[in-house]
Amino acid sequence: MLIGTFSIYQSAAFTFKITQNLIKMKKGKARTIVTWVLQVLLGLEFIIAGQAKFTRSDVWAREFNQWGFPDNFYLIIGVLELIGAVLIFIPKFASKAAAGLGIIMLGAAITHAIHGETDRIVVTLIIAGLCGLVFYLRKD
Repeated sequence: MLIGTFSIYQSAAFTFKITQNLIKMKKGKARTIVTWVLQVLLGLEFIIAGQAKFTRSDVWAREFNQWGFPDNFYLIIGVLELIGAVLIFIPKFASKAAAGLGIIMLGAAITHAIHGETDRIVVTLIIAGLCGLVFYLRKD
């Protein structure tokens, strides 16, 4: 599967290199800007993902059912995604929100792995990694 000229694995490697550089970066204007950009991107991603659990509930109900989750569990995940998406914009709560969203994404990656959905695992883990990065950058 290709994303532009990069494969998904090259994208993951690129993301990992950026992450390494950000962790080494001292506190300053560049780090603050990058942190905010990540927060905004993740916030928007989870607003879209969370609201989709409600607007496309038939699709999500079917998927969660196929994965063996209880009825309406997708709604709980949707609410948690929306709460996390809002809280990630508030610096005081951004670290905790990123941790919670990262845990949701790790659960999603495990679910995809169990059900052989390998094409969905890498993207899910990249998002989880970005959540972990925001957690690290905002933990102070």
